[in-house]
Amino acid sequence: MYNKYFLGTIILSLFLILACTQQSVKQPALKVSAPDVDKEKVIEKTIVTETKVNPALKIVSPNDGDLIKNSKVTVELQTENFKLVPVGDPVKEGEGHFHVWLDSDKKISDERTFTFDNIVSGKHTITAELLKSDHSSLIPRVTQTITINVESDFVPKVEQKANEFTVEADDNGFYPNKLQVKIGEKVKINFKFRDASIYFAGLDIKGHFPDIKYKLKGQQPLTAEFTMKGETKITSYWPSSGVKKADLIVEVEK
Repeated sequence: MYNKYFLGTIILSLFLILACTQQSVKQPALKVSAPDVDKEKVIEKTIVTETKVNPALKIVSPNDGDLIKNSKVTVELQTENFKLVPVGDPVKEGEGHFHVWLDSDKKISDERTFTFDNIVSGKHTITAELLKSDHSSLIPRVTQTITINVESDFVPKVEQKANEFTVEADDNGFYPNKLQVKIGEKVKINFKFRDASIYFAGLDIKGHFPDIKYKLKGQQPLTAEFTMKGETKITSYWPSSGVKKADLIVEVEK
């Protein structure tokens, strides 16, 4: 009796101890560590883009539309982002010189001031351009054009063009034997000689000019020049004997 009671007590005690032990054992929590942000390095790559500045050109003076009361016109230029070097220097990026036109009159220099003389009255165009040392244009071209008006006392001398004729001659006459020219005009006559119809040593031709002396089979044409002052007679003669052969009349054109 005692033994059964004692054994039962022991079994009950063991059961209680086992139950308490199971309740006291807890599943350990899973610890998840956060990323170490401080240790994580973020590298930012900065791209620097270099902006290319193109050369610039400006005609500072005169201004577009200016009225210049002078026969002399001075052009002043200004540049940016461009180095001026003497004409003919080795070609380098961003270096060169100016070409400047006043109408068709052209000047080339690395100076910033250009002067054009003897400009007549009227409307004129000024164009300036930046060029490389080998005179080639930049890409894109750098140029500016303006228009000015000029009141000038300069009057250019106009060279009068001669009235030019070709006349053949032999013992029998001149071909043609008449010409027409206005008073005050210049006359230029190229004489060609018909050797087959010249029976002596040649022909002498006299008029308002130094005498022409042609020898048979000689060099030709021979030229006479004079200014028309009135009706003019030109006469041919045989050399030595002075025998008159023919007349060429230069009439006054009305």
